[in-house]
Amino acid sequence: MKKETQKYLRSAALSIVVLLDHVRKLEGSDEPLASFSGPKFRDSVKELATAIDKEATRFIIACKPPALDAEIRALCPKINAGLFHLVKKADSIPKTAGKLYLEAIQKAICRSLISAVGLINSFIEEKVEIDKAALYEVSYTSASGIFWEHCKTLVQLPADNRAAAMLAWQSSIGSLVKDAVEELDETVKEYKDSETSKDCGKQNADDEFSDDSMDDLDPDIPPGRLEQVLKVQRLLTSTKHACDKIGLRCIRDCKVLDEEHVMWLDRLVDLGKPVQDAVDELSAALFIDDDSWLQQVEIESSKLRKVLSGLITLAITFVDDSHLKWFETCRKQLDAAHESTSIVR
Repeated sequence: MKKETQKYLRSAALSIVVLLDHVRKLEGSDEPLASFSGPKFRDSVKELATAIDKEATRFIIACKPPALDAEIRALCPKINAGLFHLVKKADSIPKTAGKLYLEAIQKAICRSLISAVGLINSFIEEKVEIDKAALYEVSYTSASGIFWEHCKTLVQLPADNRAAAMLAWQSSIGSLVKDAVEELDETVKEYKDSETSKDCGKQNADDEFSDDSMDDLDPDIPPGRLEQVLKVQRLLTSTKHACDKIGLRCIRDCKVLDEEHVMWLDRLVDLGKPVQDAVDELSAALFIDDDSWLQQVEIESSKLRKVLSGLITLAITFVDDSHLKWFETCRKQLDAAHESTSIVR
């Protein structure tokens, strides 16, 4: 990561600390309670938090070596803007909404802001410090929560390697691939909806970012890339179908747990992790801000097809014969996706 980008990230973290200091002094507004709706506030914060989470995911991927400096510099303002609007929403809560309610909102937002600074600090050399008083309660409650979660895991230990493999698959590979596909699907839908609105003359030129609009946070498909995005979308969908099938038919339905099958389950999870990583890298490549994006999409698509093919090959080793035909169909879908994502340079 370039030194200029490191400075940029540190500046972004310092801005978040300013927001944190503001939230710690939250006392509520003088607006009447009748003008405030708790359920509407909760829903708008949920929508905003979802948008921030999507940008944070892209940010983490961009920071992974080799760092995508242009992508990082493009994402930081979006994340900071989302956090700013989160704090702005908290400022709108009336004092009469209740002391406990205000404290609950205050603590939740403080934890999010502290986590955001911690995330940025993990990628920069010159760390941004947070007031010790602000950290005290969060570290205490976080440590307590972690301890309780660990105690719960002790009474939920997997019964065998099949159960352990299923848990690992569901909590990482299966869910993360699913999330990546759903995020890209949503981005494509929003792009098409936006284009339809423009064609119908419904796009208001004066429609700026408001408290309830996430348009500035959602990742936009850069001009001229929709065709490639749609091709990648088909490849990722095929990948998701394969991962779902392996989780259910290979891992969950594994009937034999001899030494060979136990090793097979371990290898499925091992080979699933590169698929998960390849999906992340391919999704990020679509939004690279310079002309290298097209070549990078080709490279990442090739990586994904290779690791997915290896996973499917391993999957059919012990899978029940009744599912072999499905995996063959999956192979054909993968080949079709391979042809559709081929890019002529």
